[in-house]
Amino acid sequence: MLNQEQLNCWEQNGYVLLPGFFSDKIRWPMAEWTQELADLPETPGKWMKYFEKPAGVRQLCRVENFIQFHPGMNGLVKSSAIFKILEKLMGEPALLFKEKINLKLPNGAGFTAHQDAPAFTTFNQKYHITMMVSIDKSDIENGCLEVVKGGYHRKGVLPQATDKTIDPELEKTMKWESIEMLPGDVLLFDSYIPHRSGKNTSNRARRALYITYNKVSEGDFREAYYADKRKVFPPECERVPGVDYSNSGVYNVANPIDK
Repeated sequence: MLNQEQLNCWEQNGYVLLPGFFSDKIRWPMAEWTQELADLPETPGKWMKYFEKPAGVRQLCRVENFIQFHPGMNGLVKSSAIFKILEKLMGEPALLFKEKINLKLPNGAGFTAHQDAPAFTTFNQKYHITMMVSIDKSDIENGCLEVVKGGYHRKGVLPQATDKTIDPELEKTMKWESIEMLPGDVLLFDSYIPHRSGKNTSNRARRALYITYNKVSEGDFREAYYADKRKVFPPECERVPGVDYSNSGVYNVANPIDK
């Protein structure tokens, strides 16, 4: 369970860093599982793979909707230890909402400043917590996550640009803090904390697992979420030639994914 200092950080800032949460016994298999998922072939109707094109070269940047196809990852994201922590932070039991791996390979683009809450409104849910698990060392050079302290998570949805990212003028006034992480570290953050990340300027990947949970009182919508996303913003292998998928709604906020 979290100690008082960690609980205070959560209350004050909307996030908490848990160094070394996963031991070597778990983090080494996690790295292998991440590579297994990245290596899966693009297959309609199954896992969902998304790409970016830095310098015009197609490069994998995300894998989603995979736990039903990978027992190891399924067990990890549904660990009783994780759910106990989430229940403490949420004030009630949690349910899995969605899962993804952001790979951010060398030259991979960053993520624009945003909050998650505006992108999680499809099923009228109000609150989520995301668990970020660092698969690789995450630092400024390869585009680590940046957050804003000081209670911004209590301000609700902040002023937005037309694409649902944080208004650029407001972003300039915020004090951004880089969260550097080692493999096996965990960062928990709520859906209202402002966050962003920079481009990977190194020759190292910055792979990270992002698992999002919601309160049990707000319903179980994981399957519905992915069914709707397949219709609105499908992976490339499911796209119909000639169809414009640039109007991705809430499914590509702040991301570098190629439209």
